[in-house]
Amino acid sequence: MISILAIETSTDACSVALHSASGDVFRYAQEPRSHTQLVMKMINEVLIESSIKVSEIDALSVSVGPGSFTGLRIGFAAAQGLAFGLDIPVVPVSSLEVMVATYIRKMRDNSLPDKSDGDQTVMVVLDARMGEFNCGCYNVNCDGQISTYHHDRLLKAEDAIKWMQELSPSAIIGDGDKLVSSGGDWSELLTHVYPNAVDLLGIALPRYRKGEGKAISSIDLVYLRGTEAWQRRKRIREA
Repeated sequence: MISILAIETSTDACSVALHSASGDVFRYAQEPRSHTQLVMKMINEVLIESSIKVSEIDALSVSVGPGSFTGLRIGFAAAQGLAFGLDIPVVPVSSLEVMVATYIRKMRDNSLPDKSDGDQTVMVVLDARMGEFNCGCYNVNCDGQISTYHHDRLLKAEDAIKWMQELSPSAIIGDGDKLVSSGGDWSELLTHVYPNAVDLLGIALPRYRKGEGKAISSIDLVYLRGTEAWQRRKRIREA
């Protein structure tokens, strides 16, 4: 059986999941600004719990954004180190798609109220600061299979609200409450979830089996907004 490690650090939550012959094990924590300390600790813990060596990992998966610039870089750096050191493929996955998978899993295990009636259109909204939001839209069929309806994009608040009105989603997950405060009445559709590496693993496994793993050197993070804006905000915070 293959062993695949998933790393998810795109939001305030940090998580790692490992699939191996021992089953699936994971670690998850909502500790903003602690990802640097947490991610390698979590990786070591899931390896120990699964009784496998780091050299026995066959592949990796990592969320590539959009999301927190700093968080994404931390998770990607961990994946880079392992992928280069072990010479193994990596399956990149949109952070927003992982959020949809987490939402569906929680809804199905009754951790969240079921807002569906068959197939769903799920809109994902992540606060990108500076009055902008990372948005994506996904279709989910009655079997829980996810497909991209509209590709991830960066929108100003007013444009994101217009997009909601056009799409009429059955659920809005992430930071939709911040859009509601900017205008629009979508409160019944809102659910806040953080992406979880368990669900990243669920997406990555079938893709890896279909040969969709890539060399880490060919994978880029998806910021949607240029890194210049991130550097400018970083300088302001440090001033």
